[in-house]
Parts: sequence; C-alpha cells; structure tokens
Amino acid sequence: MKSTLNWLDYAEGSLPEHVNAYLDYGCGRGGMLRRVAPRARRTCGVDVDPEVLPSIPGVETGVVREGEPLPFPSESFDVVTCLEVIEHVADEKKTLRELARVLRPGGTLILTTPHKGWLTWVDPGNVKFAFPRIHRFVHWILGNRQYGERFGAARREQLGMISDISANQERPWHRHYKYEEIRALADDSLETISWETKYPGMRLSWYILIVWRALFRRDPRWLDRLTAPLSRWRTTGGDQLVIVFRKSNSR
Repeated sequence: MKSTLNWLDYAEGSLPEHVNAYLDYGCGRGGMLRRVAPRARRTCGVDVDPEVLPSIPGVETGVVREGEPLPFPSESFDVVTCLEVIEHVADEKKTLRELARVLRPGGTLILTTPHKGWLTWVDPGNVKFAFPRIHRFVHWILGNRQYGERFGAARREQLGMISDISANQERPWHRHYKYEEIRALADDSLETISWETKYPGMRLSWYILIVWRALFRRDPRWLDRLTAPLSRWRTTGGDQLVIVFRKSNSR
C-alpha cells in the first residue's frame, strides 16, 4: 500500500542525484538532513530552536537567530532547502535574499510552503491565534503541562517565537501563499524552474489525526488509505506549494 507523501518527499523528488554542499534552512529535528546526507559531500542544517537540533554523524548543525545573516560565506552551497519555514518568518523577502546569497550560481533552492487552496481556512496551525482561549483549554484537557513553555512569554523572550511562528510578524499567523506571491518575494537572482500544488485536504486530515489520538491514544490506520492518493494529486486546490528555483549565473 502506498503511504502518504509529505513535503520532505516532494523536496527529495526535486534533488539532484549527487549534491556537493547542502544546507537545510529551518532543519528542525533533521528529517531532510538524514535523507540528503548519504548523497552529499557536505551537509549543514540550521534552526532557531537549539532544543530540536539533531546529532547526525557527519552533519554540521547550528543555531541561527531568525532575521539575522547566516554564518556562511556567499556562494557556499549548491543546494538549499527551505521546507515549511518561509511562512513562519517575520520578513520573507529578507530571508529569501539571504538564502540566495549563500547559494552558488547555478545552484538549486527548493521551497515548500502552505498553499492558498480550497481548505486554507481549516489550518490547525492558526487555532492558537484565532481562538487562544479554546486552544489553551484543549491543551489543558489533553494534559499538556508544558503549554506555557511552548506558547508563553519565555519562548518569545528566548527565541522570538510564538510556538514555531516568529513573534516579530506584524500579525503572527501561519501564512499560506499563491505561487505568484512567493515569486514576488523571491530575490531577482532566483529563476523559477518548476512549481506545483498538491494534496488537497492535508491540513483537514491533521484535525482528524489530532482528535483520534486524543480519543483513542493511537493513530488512525485507516486515514493513510484516504490521504495517500490525495497526497499525489496535483491540483490548484491543493494545500501544498512546491517551488524549485535556480540561481542565475549572471553577475
């Protein structure tokens, strides 16, 4: 049976077979780093949260402050990924400019982000902003004793984040984009090679997963049979936007 695809699968499908130097911006716990490391000569990952950074043999990881320059010389990498990150930052244009800076001419930037599809409005990532009291109550019911550490003032002070969203956004929100909006934000040196939208109902399925886990303390095995074909469906109403850029060789 086919399993459900996610943004790591979409990004991996756009990678070259061999990678010289690779950077994952916003690497989290290292899911993409583990996939790319076997085919790359140099593998690096950075994230704003030091608690999630993985320890992977042969992989360089480090902490960065959102909005600050990356600790790499210009033109350091031939492949950069930015997977489900651009919607979290305060200044998308500045972030994309910095990613273009560290990318070598002819190099590839793979970006995934939520798409403004049919079901944008059901994104569970925005419940904490739209209904903060309900959000706190549900977490209390589910026994999340670390709620304050993840969503409270301490995290804002230490990392400048509200959960995983930059607190420096004018209006903190888990944003969704059309391709044209990302294209307008991207650095002029980045040429679009391809883009597509996939997986209608992805975020709606997360609600089902959250509720099922809360009620039965296990994953709904039947859900994967439903979402697997949806995750392969290329449609303008999809929840997932995948863009592949190439940095121009012109100086």
